[in-house]
Amino acid sequence: MSISTEKQIGSFCWWSLMTKDIAASNAFYQKLFNWTLDEVDITGQGKTTIYRAGKGGFGSPIPLAADFPGASHWMPYVTVADVDQACEHAKTLGGDVCAPPFDLPRTGRTAVITDPIGSAFHIFTPSQPRGTLNMLSNDPGSICWMELMADDPTPLLPFYRELLGWTFADPLPMNGGEYISFSANGENMGGIMKRPPTVLPMPPVWLNYFSVPSVDEWSQKVEALGGKIIVPKMDIPDTGFFACIEDPTGAVSYLFEWLR
Repeated sequence: MSISTEKQIGSFCWWSLMTKDIAASNAFYQKLFNWTLDEVDITGQGKTTIYRAGKGGFGSPIPLAADFPGASHWMPYVTVADVDQACEHAKTLGGDVCAPPFDLPRTGRTAVITDPIGSAFHIFTPSQPRGTLNMLSNDPGSICWMELMADDPTPLLPFYRELLGWTFADPLPMNGGEYISFSANGENMGGIMKRPPTVLPMPPVWLNYFSVPSVDEWSQKVEALGGKIIVPKMDIPDTGFFACIEDPTGAVSYLFEWLR
């Protein structure tokens, strides 16, 4: 169903897999989640791979130099009405602009910004006024939830509320910390967690949750395909189960199984 962009502001619409080994990444995720991988020509950029799952195309790999100081990682895109205006607004809210606005041929306009604690993400305005931009889905192999862990979520709430229009629920106690879920356009999108004292400090980064029928089964697949289990299966009361994984190139994400 085609929906106007203005009704999808704040939605997660795309993900780039910033990877040091595109071939290894593509093979791992295609075998793990049975994604369709389409090769397409991008004007001025040659061929690229499009990852397709439940709702269709939702991401693509981007090469990182071998000497890049960080690990491979997923980078989300969030829809805004006007990328240039959003960049200026982000700076007034305590964020910063890492990559200034630039055009994506026949697609839209994007930029990379950081929030007040340094978490990076793309903002994106499509060239077409209508389409499907909320690409979160509970279909197997799809990204179903987004999460950010912070020592102090306090400065993040007004930043995301004013910049992206997110609505935040009241904090819930969780493992010695707090969990604050958020929604956009009436749909649940993810959460911001205050780091529990039992969790070691980590760089601020948005992490994906991938929907799977069984965390146990897919954890075994991760290891069989050369990945690692960082946090083994745990339960979220009355919700489901999750495990934290690392792919063969170092990118971290979660598996998630909804409680039946």
